[in-house]
Amino acid sequence: MLIHRISAIAVLMFTLGTTAAATAVPSPAQTETIAQNQKPNRPAGREGGLFDKLNLSADQKQKMQGVRDRYKDQVSQKMQAVRQARQELETMMSNPTANASQMREKNRQIMGLRQQLEEAQFESTLAMREVLTPEQRTQLSQLMQQRRETAKNRMQNSPKPQ
Repeated sequence: MLIHRISAIAVLMFTLGTTAAATAVPSPAQTETIAQNQKPNRPAGREGGLFDKLNLSADQKQKMQGVRDRYKDQVSQKMQAVRQARQELETMMSNPTANASQMREKNRQIMGLRQQLEEAQFESTLAMREVLTPEQRTQLSQLMQQRRETAKNRMQNSPKPQ
C-alpha cells in the first residue's frame, strides 16, 4: 500500500511539474529550456491540465514554476542514476558468469536510489502543495483520486500476457 501512495505522489509531482512548465508565463530564455524538456505527445499548452482545473492565480503559477525549477535538476539526476543502475543490473543478469552477491548488492543500490528519488519528488510535492489554498488542496486530492481510479481501471482492463 505504501508503494501505491508513493507512486501516486510521484505521479502528482510529475504532473504538477510538467503542468507548471505549461502554464507559467516563461521568459524567452525559459521558453527554449522548457520546450527542450517536454516529452513527446505531451504538449506544453494542453488544455485541461491540473493547473487549469485548479484555477491558479498568476502568482501561484509563478511560485509553482519556482518549485519545479528548484527540484528539477535534483529529481532528474536521481532518475538518471536509477536508470543507469538498472541498466547495469540488466547487464549483470544477462552475463552467465555474473556473481549473485554482486547482483543482490546492485539491486539494493537501485532500491536506495529509488527511495532517494521518491523522497525528492515528495519534497517537491509538499512545496507545491504549500502554494495551494485549502480549497485547491481538496480539489487536487479529488482530481488525483480520479486519476488513480482511471489508472486502476486501465490496468484491470488491459490484456494479460499469456
